[in-house]
Amino acid sequence: MADKRYYAPRWSLGQRIKFWLITHTVGRLIVLIFRTCRVELINGRVLREYFDQGKPLVGVSWHRGGIFAAFYFGRYHPAFMVSRSQDGELAARYARLVGAVPVRGSSSSGGATALKELERALREECAVAATVADGPQGPPYVAKAGLAVLASRTGLPLVPVMWSTDRAWVFKNAWDKQMIPKPFARVKMAFGDPIEVERDLPPEKIEELRRLMESRLNQLTEMVDELCGHRDPE
Repeated sequence: MADKRYYAPRWSLGQRIKFWLITHTVGRLIVLIFRTCRVELINGRVLREYFDQGKPLVGVSWHRGGIFAAFYFGRYHPAFMVSRSQDGELAARYARLVGAVPVRGSSSSGGATALKELERALREECAVAATVADGPQGPPYVAKAGLAVLASRTGLPLVPVMWSTDRAWVFKNAWDKQMIPKPFARVKMAFGDPIEVERDLPPEKIEELRRLMESRLNQLTEMVDELCGHRDPE
């Protein structure tokens, strides 16, 4: 799926070459590793009833699991919000590599425009729009309101998703403790029940929805981490 109709930052030739090299070396290596992983679904009926049937939804997860989630859900060609930074450019190119449609923006830069573009993507070409609720810079496991606003604008359900694994490389010094499953890791992918959302909620209801989204995601995170024996490094 092409994403040329969406905002794209401008980069120098040298930067574009660097991004291409990283994407087509590190990115493809990561994809090869992920293909060796075994995924067990928890509450998998949500995947079958929504994702597999092409029912429109707004997916939400935590930043910690974004790299593997993009790979796993790339086959559904979701619209992913990623930041306009250089790190975001790498994330956008990786998203395209695995089949997703990157939409550029974040709560710190271009967020309002990106939300409008996610809404347009849902209307015109994508059944799923998603992002990480605690991006781009945290704090971890604290949801921002962006996807609650998107769900309210569209009237689509919010679907919390989180995964964990028994074997992973963890970026210990990163604020999000980003996880990369190791080869042949066992991944548990958990889906929360869809949260039905009314259109055009008032601000106080948006905040209630944000808190509910955060709570559901943290419940999923605690569950899959316990099942996998994972603990975030201090």
